[in-house]
Amino acid sequence: MERVNWHTLPHTEVTARLDVDPARGLTAAEAAERLARHGPNQIAQEQRRSLLKVFIDQFRDPLVLVLLVAALLSLGLGEYLDGGAILAIVILNAVLGLVQEHKADQALEALKELSAPRCKVRRDGRVAEIDARELVPGDIVVLEAGDPVPADLRLLRSVMLQIDESLLTGESVPVEKDAARTLEASTPLADRANMAFMSTAVTYGHGEGVVVATGMETEVGRIAGKLQEETEQATPLQKRLSQFARVLGAGMLVITVLLGLLGLWRGMPWLEVLMFAVSLAVATIPEGLPAVTTIVLALGMQRMARRNAVVRRLSAVETLGSATFICSDKTGTLTQNKMTITRLWLPDEWVDPDGPHPLETRAGLLLAAGALCSDASLSEEDGEFRSVGDPTETALVLGAARAGLDKRALEARHPRVAEVPFSSARKRMTTFHPLGEPAEGYTGIVKGGPDVVLARCTRIRTAQGTVPLTPELRRAVEEANREMAEQGIRVLAVAFTAPQAQLPEDLAALEQDLELIGLIGMTDPPRPESAPAVRKAHEAGIRTMMITGDHATTALAIARQVGIADAHSRVLTGPELEEMDDAALEEAVRTVPVYARVSPEHKLRIVEALRRQGHVVAMTGDGVNDAPALKRADIGIAMGQVGTGVARGAADMVLMDDNFATIVAAIEEGRTIYANIQKATFFLLSANLGELLIMTIAMLVGWPVPLQPIHLLWINLVTDSLPAIALGVEPAEPGIMRRKPRDPREPVLPSRLIALMGIQGVFRTFAVLAALWLGMRAGSADPAAAGSTYAFATLAIGELWWAHSCRNLAAPPWRVGLFRNRVAWVATGVGLLLMVSVMTIPFLQPLFKVVPIGLGGWVTVLLLSLIPTVAMEPVKAIFARWQK
Repeated sequence: MERVNWHTLPHTEVTARLDVDPARGLTAAEAAERLARHGPNQIAQEQRRSLLKVFIDQFRDPLVLVLLVAALLSLGLGEYLDGGAILAIVILNAVLGLVQEHKADQALEALKELSAPRCKVRRDGRVAEIDARELVPGDIVVLEAGDPVPADLRLLRSVMLQIDESLLTGESVPVEKDAARTLEASTPLADRANMAFMSTAVTYGHGEGVVVATGMETEVGRIAGKLQEETEQATPLQKRLSQFARVLGAGMLVITVLLGLLGLWRGMPWLEVLMFAVSLAVATIPEGLPAVTTIVLALGMQRMARRNAVVRRLSAVETLGSATFICSDKTGTLTQNKMTITRLWLPDEWVDPDGPHPLETRAGLLLAAGALCSDASLSEEDGEFRSVGDPTETALVLGAARAGLDKRALEARHPRVAEVPFSSARKRMTTFHPLGEPAEGYTGIVKGGPDVVLARCTRIRTAQGTVPLTPELRRAVEEANREMAEQGIRVLAVAFTAPQAQLPEDLAALEQDLELIGLIGMTDPPRPESAPAVRKAHEAGIRTMMITGDHATTALAIARQVGIADAHSRVLTGPELEEMDDAALEEAVRTVPVYARVSPEHKLRIVEALRRQGHVVAMTGDGVNDAPALKRADIGIAMGQVGTGVARGAADMVLMDDNFATIVAAIEEGRTIYANIQKATFFLLSANLGELLIMTIAMLVGWPVPLQPIHLLWINLVTDSLPAIALGVEPAEPGIMRRKPRDPREPVLPSRLIALMGIQGVFRTFAVLAALWLGMRAGSADPAAAGSTYAFATLAIGELWWAHSCRNLAAPPWRVGLFRNRVAWVATGVGLLLMVSVMTIPFLQPLFKVVPIGLGGWVTVLLLSLIPTVAMEPVKAIFARWQK
């Protein structure tokens, strides 16, 4: 369907183009024909990956591919035990990833919603309720308060119509609609007063509109379509591990070829050289790393779920820990999405609205008048007041209730007898009540915009009583209004008409010579936890940026309250962003913390500008308008309670409690997970480096092969993997949220850790080759087998001690609490038990190619196994001092 700027056309031309009579609507036949042509009115769901595809995707990791090659080579050489074990660990890793991703998808499936399942349309001259999916362009839709808007409509009629568009535009206050207006083509989405959009909701009034777009042609559909254009992007950890795997694979190939050529040159049989190559491959590749990484991420995912953060993909967990920017929506994310009275102005004084205010006080009178002059209802559930109606009016009713003024009791004493309703043209509402003595008749309560009400006032109620509204007093009112407006506070003025014994037919004629009672300031307040969360993020070196569709003044005021902006910060608006090229925008995002009146396209540009500068961007939001940026950001965070299905479907993580503070907790969890993966990676690779050095030096000096493939596989998969998993659940280090975010370009193992790994590898090589030498001279009938057994036991048990040192890569284990990580001691105990079993159970000895070593051998092995760990502690201390 051709895209038309319907908001620029008079509604008569719109209905003519759509070939429909608004009085009769479409016929059933016309609707059926158009439904066949345009398709159902629904948002196309992103095609979910099948379980088979999710399983196959687990094998895309280059490290896993290298392991598969090693397994196939082992099987080809007849080493079925070695090859089978490698294949088993690869398949286990894939199954773990499949199960976790499937569980997350199932959890989110329960959150899906239908935008507007039923709606009222005029067809064949009659109004009927139909399934919203059957709507077609040209249908005449009838809208009433409480109805969701089922498609994009050009309004034909509007009577005091107000629509909540916060989920689409970010506007926190319902938008007044005017069907009679025609607008410029460049009018932003948030300002199209003659349009109603799918996924928004009517809060007040009623009206009619003609459907101009359905399904994927709606504004919501355009956003959903952009999501499906986005490609899944690798997280920082995936990128680093993939890069590492490529380097590791290339390095292993070069070393294996060189040593193989050396072996052939020295006259070794080619089959023996091939077996040595397999041993070297097994020694070099950390077989347990993919599984350990998956398990650590999965455990972190479960911990986050317990803290109300559901993560959809394992690899997305760590991305939060690398985040350098949080781009946050305002409405419902940093704020409560609930208008609340925050300030009361009475002539000559400001009053706290939360205190008890009896009706006899001026503050009580002001609050009571605001509640009476509203259509919102009040109820009480579980000792808590609730109100239903327009957000501004619910704020008035709840504000009065908190001050001890129950609207139900007020209406019983002062019932409404007449009213002049609010309209966008009048910008005020008046209700009439018997407020004083019966002889005084009826008084009108007028509420509306301060400029409108003040212009009709000639008197003002002060602490001394009612006095004339002098120019000085008028300026005081204007100053109070300006002060609140600059803080992003919405202001209503409340005034009384003169009492009337009898009400005339023209009630509006009484809206003059008014007595001003005071001003009520209200805003969508920040969540109590937002400011501490922003502060904690700042301490962690993470900048928080507000990106909203709301007005600039309101956005900047809230940003200052929560600590995103300061007194000198500026705000950029959508029209200003339109004038900027990408270079200017990249410069702006370095310093500007608040962006207002922005469209979905602007949000995408901001996220992309940050990512081009190397930032890891977390984007939070709950509305349809947030979805493309959620998808494009390194990690998208949606709200689970008030968020739309489109936003949740685009996000990597869903906050089940909609709490901004949960994001900071998730960042802390992400940093801990990343640090633990780094420790586990360092531990596993230091073991592999030691094995590589041991094998290489033994060959160069002409000694027997110190470690058989089954030895290396057992160490890498069992005695290494258990402690590595224990490292993955290490509690957060003190001060982890006072460190700067990791540089996204920094490798998994920076140069400091690589140097430590190299030094540790030297110590380990010395200990294991010493064990080999001592074992060959221990008087065994098979010296080579005895030496290999000594080397195997020393290396395996030494790994168990080394894991405790790796719990903190700068401090010794007793400084961080020897028993703080009990899982590490369980892993050590299990590892020792398994090693003793392999070494002493007769039928396992030939399988693992070991021989009995006796008590003296065990003492030798235990002493040698401690050398690398003990020797590394002073080295760690020296490196930590250098780093500081």
